[in-house]
Amino acid sequence: MAARDHTIAAAYSVRGNAAGTVSTPITWDEVEDVEPRDCTIATVPERFERLGDLHAEIDDVAHDVTPLLEWAERDEAEGAEPPVDPEG
Repeated sequence: MAARDHTIAAAYSVRGNAAGTVSTPITWDEVEDVEPRDCTIATVPERFERLGDLHAEIDDVAHDVTPLLEWAERDEAEGAEPPVDPEG
C-alpha cells in the first residue's frame, strides 16, 4: 500500500524499515481487515503459499489512471489533507 505522492513499491518488495514490511497485494474482501504492518518478511511467504500470487494477473487488464489523477488534483485544489501513510 502506498499513500498518494509517495514512492510506489513493487509487489512483494520489502520496505526499508525495521519491521521489514512487504508491499503485499490483497483482495477486495480483505481491504477492511488487513493491517499493512502485519505484512512482513516473516508473514508474507506463508500468505503467498496459501493464496498464490495475487499480483499475477496485473497486466491482463489496462486501467486508465486519468480519473484518479483528476480526483487528486481536485482534492488538492479544495485543500484536502493528504492521505496518511499507513507505514508511518
